[in-house]
Amino acid sequence: MSLEFATGRSASRSAQIPPFRGLSVTVRPAPPANAGVVTVRGEVDAMSAGLLADRIAHARLWFTSVVVDLSEVTFFAAAGINALTTEQPLALVCSPAVLKVITTCGLEKRWELHRSAFLALAAGVSMDFAATTASPEPAQRAAGAHRA
Repeated sequence: MSLEFATGRSASRSAQIPPFRGLSVTVRPAPPANAGVVTVRGEVDAMSAGLLADRIAHARLWFTSVVVDLSEVTFFAAAGINALTTEQPLALVCSPAVLKVITTCGLEKRWELHRSAFLALAAGVSMDFAATTASPEPAQRAAGAHRA
């Protein structure tokens, strides 16, 4: 499977995007199935935030669950907040620079914050497992709907 970039060229599912003004973004698949990790390195400022938003949106096309690993971000401007704002939930791994901006803006409850991409992916698996193994609602049990 390949990713199609705005330039019309294709790349493998694990794609390294060329650095843009000190920003490097890598999109790769990760277990479990349909999960992806967007790894960001460098500086996220007003000029590069658009690229980050584009890569996150692009990852959403391929993966149902997306973890954005910002642990190697050295500078994070408030413009980066807009790049992280999506309709679907994101799990974030934050560097101190990113966490400072998120907490200063009072947005720490907006995203799932994790210490590592591994823990974020593991939390997603446990949430999926809990959703698929949950028992039927009491009203459904009484009506016998859970047997249908």
